[in-house]
Amino acid sequence: MPFVEKSIRVQAMILAHYNYGESDRFVRMLTPDRGKLSALARGVRKMNSRKAGHLEPFTVVSAQLVQGRGSAWTVQQVETQEAYPDLACNLETTCYAAYVAELADRFSDEETESRDLFNLVVRTIRRLHSDDDPYPALRLFDFRLLDLTGYRPQLQDCVGCGEAIRPQAQYFSLSFGGALCPNCAALDCHALPISTRTLKFFRYYQARSLADTGVVPWPGELRAESDRILNAYFTHILERKINSREFLEKVG
Repeated sequence: MPFVEKSIRVQAMILAHYNYGESDRFVRMLTPDRGKLSALARGVRKMNSRKAGHLEPFTVVSAQLVQGRGSAWTVQQVETQEAYPDLACNLETTCYAAYVAELADRFSDEETESRDLFNLVVRTIRRLHSDDDPYPALRLFDFRLLDLTGYRPQLQDCVGCGEAIRPQAQYFSLSFGGALCPNCAALDCHALPISTRTLKFFRYYQARSLADTGVVPWPGELRAESDRILNAYFTHILERKINSREFLEKVG
């Protein structure tokens, strides 16, 4: 029996792309039904390519993919459903979007239903594009992602002794996944200090979603500490550095 190419139609968020050969490009995308997929876009780097503009990062597309025997997926047709060109106008916002895409890439699997993650990423990119201050959307994404992936940090009670956390300076344990009271700090020599106010905002944002309006803005003076702790936590979970976060720190 002759082999018949496999063909699928997917909705996808473009996470990243990588040049291949002289004129092609591999595209990494996140889909609601099939998780993460990589597909080859042939000739997309040519000046007259009609597909190029549809396959830029942070674009939501409808794509027709085909797969031959033992070969990678190939982009046959693609149409833009949502695009956010203004993200590229601000370096900080672009880095935030790249951070979201990178974490979505790291936490997703191929050929695995990922509807909740897909919806979270799309809603976050929309907020980054529309909000005057995109930072709160980034932090909402972090806590929702930790919930989805099973790494929700314990912030109400000490992960060491189980006692309720009191309004005083505490510690955040990467290995235990949550707050440590001063009496239990010795349980984790790598625990990071966390101020009372930052812990308060961690709790507040952990209880909110991207659909919430009127979220209390994250104070500017707490952002550096929050970045340091959350970046360290994600790095610990993934066992690798977050490239987009490092780039933002260098240019910030």
